[in-house]
Amino acid sequence: MTIPVISVFDTKDVMAKYNYQSMRFLIVDNVKPSQDILKQYVMRLTGKQVESTHYAQDVATICQLKTYDVILLGYDLGENQKNGQQILEELRVNRYINRQCIVILITAEVSQAMVLAALEHKPDHYLCKPYSLNELDKRLNDCLRKKGTMALIYQALDDEIPLQVIKHCKNALATKNPYKAECLGIMSRQYFNLQQYDKAKKIYGTYQNSANCQWATIGLGKVALHEKKLNQAEKLFKLLIKKYPLYLASYDWLAITYEEQFHYLFAEDILEQALLLSPRSLTRLQKYAHLCIHNEHYDKATLAYEKNFKLAHNSIHHCADNTIKYVQALIEYSPSLSPVDAKKINTKAFTFMKQMTRDFRDADIKIQSHLLSACLLEITRENDLAKSEFELGEILLTREQANIPAEKLIDISITLKKLNKNNLASQILQISDEQESEASNAGEQNNLAKTLKDRAQADIELALSYYGQQKYQQAISKLQKAAVSFPKHSAIKLNLIQILLISYEKGDRKTTELYNVKALLDELHGFTLNITDEERLKKMQKKYQLIAGI
Repeated sequence: MTIPVISVFDTKDVMAKYNYQSMRFLIVDNVKPSQDILKQYVMRLTGKQVESTHYAQDVATICQLKTYDVILLGYDLGENQKNGQQILEELRVNRYINRQCIVILITAEVSQAMVLAALEHKPDHYLCKPYSLNELDKRLNDCLRKKGTMALIYQALDDEIPLQVIKHCKNALATKNPYKAECLGIMSRQYFNLQQYDKAKKIYGTYQNSANCQWATIGLGKVALHEKKLNQAEKLFKLLIKKYPLYLASYDWLAITYEEQFHYLFAEDILEQALLLSPRSLTRLQKYAHLCIHNEHYDKATLAYEKNFKLAHNSIHHCADNTIKYVQALIEYSPSLSPVDAKKINTKAFTFMKQMTRDFRDADIKIQSHLLSACLLEITRENDLAKSEFELGEILLTREQANIPAEKLIDISITLKKLNKNNLASQILQISDEQESEASNAGEQNNLAKTLKDRAQADIELALSYYGQQKYQQAISKLQKAAVSFPKHSAIKLNLIQILLISYEKGDRKTTELYNVKALLDELHGFTLNITDEERLKKMQKKYQLIAGI
């Protein structure tokens, strides 16, 4: 059923304007008395039997098969089940429900952490137990009024037609829409996404200090980021955090700003603050853990990835990578522990990996499980067991490497490096590189690296491998790719200069190689280098001058 558009000037009770007999309700609640009360409530509205389920795993399938107008969604659906927040995220991300569907989240838990986590996935309303049916009636009334008033805008958003969204927002604002702040926020986001930054900025600036318009300050900060005005963006996001400490998006954007400024410690700290307020946000937790790894805070990273593993288990974020990243962090952290503590935490890691190989059957996952286990066992000096795990992984890798995607081979090569199997790691990287070239030549989309950092690191490792084999052009190509990903990385540029000069001396003496060396030397003179890199730069400069006859 499509909810009809409601006139904003109609003062009559909105409830009377709906034909409940044609509405489809779904009740999700695992407590029978509560489910029965909700059924009776809906049956009085519709006059017919109501669809319901107490089993969380069924909800996504049910919503794929039928379209619902209202979902009354319980939060706590039983131990080892998805909760209401996870179900709502799955329904929205996979678009199993549209923006016209009303979702009212019902929960007995009222902690700040739970409320903030649930609200980040934007239920249409929120109801705390114990509640009266009059309260439920009021919330449903509010939702129906809003859905009817915003129907055209929501439909255009679902259809992904930004110009239609803007048109309907303008029309709504011209008729004194009671949801003015939301209309302005939606319209400004469309302008931003269309790269019409001046129009977006005008709305943001006008409503920055208006009630319920925190999005305007966020928008101004995003524009400042786009314009590379990083200090201005930082100031805006900090101001928003000070005024509205529970508005969590401001923490995320401030972290992004700090990363743009290469202030990775500050980025980690601000996300840590956000996670103290709302510890159940998986995407924020993953970002925080990644920053902890970057900053070599392996104890924090290990704890964060463990929390991520547990929170993700019943959600759409459940994947083998959650386990692998946890174990990778633990491998870095474990040497700092006592042997007894290291063995205790290793036992937990082995349990996680056992679960991973049960849930995910791909060959690369089994290989990683063996190799990562070998790493942990080496740290605790259980060398015979470590050797056995490595051999099992190596046998499986030899048999399956031709069938493993290139980005997974990169991951495996990283683990092999941890085991000091450098020759095997280089062989695997070269196989990955050949697969990538074949995919590129075939015109396939290149989705090979999960992260820019992993791909760049793989290119650096490959360059060193090619350099050792005197394959200078291949080495140069890989370092040039890595330099594009990390333009401020002095070590990459110094290595590239070194190989370009050697290639010039031992190869065809291409003048383009000297031009490239000169450009890189000029770039590096603007960098702040450590003593070692400064000495390398001076040597490279002298060698270039000697070869070029300057």
